[in-house]
Amino acid sequence: MTTKEKIKDAFIALVIEKQTVKISVKDIVKRAKISRRSFYNYYADRQSITEDIYIETIESTIKECFDKKMTTEMFITEIYKAFFKNKNFFIVAIKDDEQNSLFDTIIERNQIVFSYLYKDIIQNQIKLDYLSYKYASTQVMLLKKWLNNGMVESPEFMTEVYLDSHKNYENMHESIINKKTNW
Repeated sequence: MTTKEKIKDAFIALVIEKQTVKISVKDIVKRAKISRRSFYNYYADRQSITEDIYIETIESTIKECFDKKMTTEMFITEIYKAFFKNKNFFIVAIKDDEQNSLFDTIIERNQIVFSYLYKDIIQNQIKLDYLSYKYASTQVMLLKKWLNNGMVESPEFMTEVYLDSHKNYENMHESIINKKTNW
């Protein structure tokens, strides 16, 4: 096992054990049985470990899905399954509200992916930036709700919800608009 893997494994174990991502570098190096210097050879801080775990588990799944040329539905389901496989870590990590949290990482990384995917289709860079942010943020909000609810719903159900569109409800506009707003 490499030093980097030891660090990630120690961090994941501590997060699950302590139910928080607010783990000190001292705790991580003690658990991984490495020096602080070794830690800083690989990571700047604990948030960068979270980002690396996300990249390793989720972005690698995204790349595999592209390589296999999966349908959109299969693709999204595989991503939810990747989160589900690591649910004990992600359920805790999503609750971090500090700068460079998992939430921030997912938005930032997904925005990069969406921008890359649509750059040849959407020529207007400003529109591309906004749409990439829209897709990334809506995906992460849905994911956050799922994680905060304990991932009770299946990855297939989450895919169905994610792929559902506002357009599906446009034909109901008249009945919706006539409802009283009592919320």
